[in-house]
Amino acid sequence: MKMSFITLLFIAVFPLHAQEPSDSAGSVSDDGLHRIHFVLNGQITGWETTQLSNSVNWQPGCRFLPVLLGNFSWGENSKLDAEASVHLYGLLNFTGWDYINKEGKLKPYRVWLRYSGKNWELRGGLQKINFGTARMFRPLMWFDAMDVRDPLQLTDGVYGILGKYFFENNASVWLWSLLGNKRPKGWELIGSARRRPEIGGRFEFPAFAGEMGVSTHHRKTDVHHLLPDVPENTLLDENRLGLDGRWDVGVGLWFETSFTRLQKNNYKMALHQDAINVGMDYTFPLGNGLGLTVEYFRYHTGDGFMRKGMNLNVIGEMLSYPVSVLDNLTAMFFYVGNDLNMWLNYISWARTYDKWSFYLMGFWNPEINLPLGGQAGGKNLFMGKGIQLMASYNF
Repeated sequence: MKMSFITLLFIAVFPLHAQEPSDSAGSVSDDGLHRIHFVLNGQITGWETTQLSNSVNWQPGCRFLPVLLGNFSWGENSKLDAEASVHLYGLLNFTGWDYINKEGKLKPYRVWLRYSGKNWELRGGLQKINFGTARMFRPLMWFDAMDVRDPLQLTDGVYGILGKYFFENNASVWLWSLLGNKRPKGWELIGSARRRPEIGGRFEFPAFAGEMGVSTHHRKTDVHHLLPDVPENTLLDENRLGLDGRWDVGVGLWFETSFTRLQKNNYKMALHQDAINVGMDYTFPLGNGLGLTVEYFRYHTGDGFMRKGMNLNVIGEMLSYPVSVLDNLTAMFFYVGNDLNMWLNYISWARTYDKWSFYLMGFWNPEINLPLGGQAGGKNLFMGKGIQLMASYNF
């Protein structure tokens, strides 16, 4: 129903001139108004992942993501644009030569309409909303599930309305309202109440030689999504506060935090969650330039902020080196502390052409699911030891 409504809205707004010739800037009528402009592009991706455990597990898969873009502008500042795309994927799971199962899905990926002026914009529909300064471990991963290990950086969107206003000093205000996103998003463990709107906002502003951001969000959670024995429509209030900043002082420095408080309840559920990230990056003048990124991440949940409960400490390091104009090497090492005391290791090579991209990744990890983001089929492909080969074509 959501996708049908937004698709009809897209067609209603852009019913004419779809076949008029135009270039990337669109055509201009005699009265100076810009005509409609449509572009169809997308991405086709295939991959094969092999896990080298006691028995070899492997997974071939493919993905098709077509994207229809449209825009219409008039005057000097007013513009209306839209995007409609779907995500179609299928995959097979094997152990040795034995077929285990298959999975496939067709779902809307982005379906939104945006109206913008000189220093503001308003976008509604199924869209990506993400922000923050962290690179690998993101406390402000509130509404997306982007995985630093995914070279394509794909993530599901959320249904809602997002408004932005931009000031002349590079400050900006974001306001949003979400509705109909009952499945957990980002770090969430509990889904949102289906018919209750989520509301929030963000303020970004210059701070000394860098910038900072303050974010907040409120929603009603439905405990029944996590605890089936609890009656349906058992709703609890949840409030979040986030703070982040970034500065360039010869090296890049940043921090990102998120604090979440759940309404007091009788279901033995943690009332407080907090996550903190501090990081830095620097490019060493070695060869073509060796990039280094280091982050420390702490996640905690319990009866009080930063105390009483369980916590997870992770140190991450990412090295990146452009071997040539076409080739890039990346290595990532994550150390998970506390009682786990383990290393997760990744090394990848990427070759990029105008339309084609090829990726080869090797990984050597313990059998643990580190919550960095989401992947096709909701399955962690990087547990244990193995390799992944991926090819992507952009049209």
